[in-house]
Amino acid sequence: MHIGEPNVEHLVGFVNGYQSCLISNGIKDEEYSRFFEWLRDVKKEFPGEGWAAKYLRDCHGNHEQAIRKYLDFVAEFIALHRQ
Repeated sequence: MHIGEPNVEHLVGFVNGYQSCLISNGIKDEEYSRFFEWLRDVKKEFPGEGWAAKYLRDCHGNHEQAIRKYLDFVAEFIALHRQ
């Protein structure tokens, strides 16, 4: 499915929508919660403004680079925490 040009707000909307769907169906994604705790507490990469605004600023407005930065942290977390 084509969703257009890379855009951090679209990814944030997708992730938030997915989480809302899980919650509304009584499902808690513990790994998702652990990821954001790790991102905030260990990597110091989750400021109050949220990852999207910070990474977009860090990447000088380049949405694709900001998304890749986020996904690189996702991959690192998974590599560290899954057997």
